[in-house]
Amino acid sequence: MVLPDFNNWINNSWQRPEYALEQSLTNASSGVEIGQPLSSSKEQIEQAIVVANRSFENGVWSELSNQVRSQYLLQVADRLDQQLAAIAAVDTVQTGVNIKLTTAFAQVCSQAFRISANILSTSSNQTWLATQDKKVLVERFPLGVAAIIAPWNAPAGIACHKLASALAAGCSVIFKPSEWAAGSAQYIAQALAQAELPAGVFQMLHGDAGVGAQIVDDHRVNCVSFTGGALAGAAVGKSCGQNIKPMQLELGGNNPMIVFAGADLDAAADAVVAGLVTMNAQWCRALGRLLIQESIQAELLAKVRERLAKVVMGDASDPEVQMGPMIHKGHLQHLQARINHYQALGARIEQITPLPDLNGWFLAPTLVHDLDPSLTLEETFGPVACVHTFKDETEAKMLANQTVYGLAAYIFAETDFAWQFARKVRAGVIKINKLSLFGLSPDAPRPAWGKSGVADEGNMATFEFFRGSKVIGEPA
Repeated sequence: MVLPDFNNWINNSWQRPEYALEQSLTNASSGVEIGQPLSSSKEQIEQAIVVANRSFENGVWSELSNQVRSQYLLQVADRLDQQLAAIAAVDTVQTGVNIKLTTAFAQVCSQAFRISANILSTSSNQTWLATQDKKVLVERFPLGVAAIIAPWNAPAGIACHKLASALAAGCSVIFKPSEWAAGSAQYIAQALAQAELPAGVFQMLHGDAGVGAQIVDDHRVNCVSFTGGALAGAAVGKSCGQNIKPMQLELGGNNPMIVFAGADLDAAADAVVAGLVTMNAQWCRALGRLLIQESIQAELLAKVRERLAKVVMGDASDPEVQMGPMIHKGHLQHLQARINHYQALGARIEQITPLPDLNGWFLAPTLVHDLDPSLTLEETFGPVACVHTFKDETEAKMLANQTVYGLAAYIFAETDFAWQFARKVRAGVIKINKLSLFGLSPDAPRPAWGKSGVADEGNMATFEFFRGSKVIGEPA
């Protein structure tokens, strides 16, 4: 596959990024080089910030009515529908995620803009409060210039959710895709360009973490929505904290699955495999720690092994393949180093799924046994789950809440007990008796606790993140 040309979109025109980065881009399934990532110059970043700031201050977007902005977003959605196949194909090649899933994520792109258009057309910016004989107006306004920084694992869907929400809120946006998976961003930018938004409202800059840092650090950028790794997220958080700047951070987690005696063990075994195989476990809510009540450990793990032996790994572009590769060689090496570290600590490593006869960046689903739970607290972000047992509910709660993260958790138990136990688990989204990729409800927020993030995500939550309140009235 040939990647699209990587071009910035600045001031409603395409610009070639100034620099080539050292790393090469590969087809994750074959290891074959397919391109090189590019990075913007400081001058290009400055131009984008100036233009975005000017467009916001001039009100060319923020002062349009909700209905007019909504119509623009629907035009973007229509154009994204035309790019669906291209977005799915390039994300499969670059990320290693199965084509069925990247197709679903590509569909999320246009859905995100339609959802935001609907929120915008049905929302009011004003609420009047009655206070004695005086009126008080609470009014919502866009925060200003928004920085949107997307990850590499589900680059298209996550980017469009953020972009649609920020634009719906009335912000001007500067979008930086991941340098590891910027192909789909090019198609997203094309759709936005074709929709002919007012000049300067949407900017896209290619580049690495240095480009992201220059955008985030700039005082003319008023808020930041970032999804990515913990180290980069900490840097974004530090910058925003020092500059007193609103931030939305989604940083992943070391998500526990807690399986109690009395659970449906076939359903639990299916979920363990799904947690290791879905998106090749390169997603923020993948399985990290498998916590099993002692009395059912042997039976559950036997069922898990049986299922892992049947998992089909291979080229992610094959819709019959269940699990593809890691995104690039460096990430595979990182995961292997983590496994080697666990082995050096005394772990027993179990890998059952046969690897394909391909030269891509493949890692079999991995179970890590026999380590003290205090040694498995960090996120892996790959198909590696550390297995621990517990005696009772008290110990299960301790293990479930042991890490500094709090993104997702999965509880397998008798239903009423599972609901009760869920309230004791420190995580933003807790799913009972099933592991699934998508959210529990389109109307539900997606919170993060601890070091998993700051500020809720979700259709309404992200829209409202990009808005602030003014209260206007005559004192009594």
